[in-house]
Amino acid sequence: MIKSEEVQNVCQNIIDADRVSTMLICFNGRNGENLYGEILNCYIDGPVSFSNVGELILKLDEICDWVGTPQPSADPRFLNKKMSEEYAYRTKRKNNIPVKAKVQLQDSMALSSRAITAKETLIVKIEHRQNASIQGRVIGKLTKKQYVNFRSALELMRMLNEVVIRTENME
Repeated sequence: MIKSEEVQNVCQNIIDADRVSTMLICFNGRNGENLYGEILNCYIDGPVSFSNVGELILKLDEICDWVGTPQPSADPRFLNKKMSEEYAYRTKRKNNIPVKAKVQLQDSMALSSRAITAKETLIVKIEHRQNASIQGRVIGKLTKKQYVNFRSALELMRMLNEVVIRTENME
């Protein structure tokens, strides 16, 4: 587990910098082959839970929609018009307050108090949303505190799948 001072420093850095699309991913455990945990961001009201890596990726994209950055280069596609309308209805109900109205709703203590209890943490910075995917970089203890770039959501999922293999003894 990461020392609480390190977690506090990471959370403070997220707060201090203007990093709207920077997410702190807290892996809280495993359920079979699925990692579960929370996504923390100081510009949203509270943590966003995920129950597997696929859901994590989709929620990262959804959080970018909530905070308004980075903007996608294309609208999402669907298998049929009904699915498109259902998606539009579901996402319209989401809290879509402009970022400036939500600046620093969570302070670093609120973020770090949740992150300290996590088994592993990673910081994901989403730089772009192009070609119906996300691009960015990750950093954390797992990356030996070096930035590792990812070119697509699929590549990030593959990287995070290695966390599943690494954490076989988490539970």
